[in-house]
Amino acid sequence: MLNILTMMVAAALGACLRAYINELPVFKDKDMPYNTMTVNILGAFLMGFVVMLVTANTQYYLIIITGFSGGFTTYSQFALDQFNLLREKKTKLFFKYSLSTIFFTLVAVAFGLIAGSMFV
Repeated sequence: MLNILTMMVAAALGACLRAYINELPVFKDKDMPYNTMTVNILGAFLMGFVVMLVTANTQYYLIIITGFSGGFTTYSQFALDQFNLLREKKTKLFFKYSLSTIFFTLVAVAFGLIAGSMFV
């Protein structure tokens, strides 16, 4: 039960950090939703990094990966951003955003796994 409560607190902290990053002035007045992309890239790196460190300990995995990273990253906002770009008939931007996000999150996970393996 304590693990579940700790995971819930970690998820709340991750969501709060995501909300803070989303409101940074650097992301305002942009054509593409760079805030969501940034959060998902950072979260992908964090997941790759941490998964290498905590694979043997399911308690930490639950708290950090499922809790914090799950609350921090956001596939649903990514999907909504894609939908809005299509609705606004910004097809080129839709493909740029979608492919960039997928590519860079995969790269970030790979770099996270490599960086995390250096500490194991």
